[in-house]
Amino acid sequence: MLVNSFDTKYSQTAKKYESLDNSFKKILDTNKKFSRIFTSVIQDKSLKSLSEATLRSDITGQVINTILTHDPNSKHFLYYMGDVFKKDKMNGNNIKQFRQHGVEIINLSKNESFKEVLQILDKILKKIIKKNYTYVFTDPKISKNKSYLLDSISHKNNISKFVDIFKKKIDAPFELNLEKDFFSQDYHQDIFFYVYSNSTKKILAQGGGYKYKKNTKKIEGFGFSCNVDYIAELI
Repeated sequence: MLVNSFDTKYSQTAKKYESLDNSFKKILDTNKKFSRIFTSVIQDKSLKSLSEATLRSDITGQVINTILTHDPNSKHFLYYMGDVFKKDKMNGNNIKQFRQHGVEIINLSKNESFKEVLQILDKILKKIIKKNYTYVFTDPKISKNKSYLLDSISHKNNISKFVDIFKKKIDAPFELNLEKDFFSQDYHQDIFFYVYSNSTKKILAQGGGYKYKKNTKKIEGFGFSCNVDYIAELI
């Protein structure tokens, strides 16, 4: 099993990654509430091959477990920069490495978390790629017996209040995905969104709300992650 990434993060491309890391850190460091969390890949030194290591496919899960273990009651404003490792869909024997930036807000009201998360993300995107992107929103709580997310008669749905907040705070195009089978990471139980590039159609960022409970401890969170590899292709 091979990690297939070194050649793509070398020379001139490496400078793009360094620039994106610095820009992301600078934006978050100006907000004194946020602290950086350092993540790690779990690997036993006695293992003989990479195939026996536990590779991280997402950083949010690691953040959730850390908070649940150490301090589930306080408010947390966190950001991270790290690598994730996913199986190559074209070649199952390879593991591909991706750079990820992200923000997680824990135990703040959903409305406030959503507003703050989106404002940070949009500031990052506007700085790097200007206006060449679009947000897509959906709600994973859609009932299985409904074909569409929005009720055309009552308009009483969870997504509307978030879209209203978005329109007041963010000057960027957006769409609604009304299909009940819309993709979402398993941990998103609340509003879910992603941002795609208008030029490449690749997903640049995704995020949403989640709720987790472990024994007697529980947390609610909201966050996003950026696919740095795809953003680097645009600069």
